[in-house]
Amino acid sequence: MNTQKLAQTALLSATALIFGYIESLLPSLGIPGIKLGLSNIVLLFALYKLGIRSAFFIMLVKVLVSSLLFAGLNVFFFSLCGGVLSLAVMILFKNKYFSVIGVSILGGVFHNIGQMLVAGFVLGTNAFYYLPVLLLSGCIMGFLTGYICSLTMKHLK
Repeated sequence: MNTQKLAQTALLSATALIFGYIESLLPSLGIPGIKLGLSNIVLLFALYKLGIRSAFFIMLVKVLVSSLLFAGLNVFFFSLCGGVLSLAVMILFKNKYFSVIGVSILGGVFHNIGQMLVAGFVLGTNAFYYLPVLLLSGCIMGFLTGYICSLTMKHLK
C-alpha cells in the first residue's frame, strides 16, 4: 500500500469513527438494533475508490474502536460478525450488475443477518422472529447510505 492510499485509508477510518460517534449521540429509532449506519457510507466509498484491503481495514478499525469507545465489548462481536458478513457480500456483488445502491442494500441486509447469527449463538434461542424487521430496516438504511455514497462518489472524482 503506497503512502497516499494509506493516508486516505486513515482519514476514511477517522471519518467512519466520527460518523459512528455522531450516530451514537442520536436518539434511538425506537426499535432495538436499528441504526442509520452512517459509517457504512464511508466503508462503501472506500470499497469502490480504494479497494478491498482498505475497506476491510476501515471496517476493522471502526468495529474495534467504536465498540471500545461507545458500546462495550459485548457489542464488538455483533458488530464484527455483521461487518465481516456485510463486507464479504458487498465484495462479491460489487461488480455483478449491481449499482452502488444495490450493493449497499445487500450490505445492510447481511449486516443484520450477521448480527442475528451472533444473537442466536449468544442467546441460545431462536431470535430469528425479529429478522423481518431487521431485513426491512437493512433495505431502507442500505438504500439511504448507498444513495448518499453514490452522490458523494459522483462529486468526488
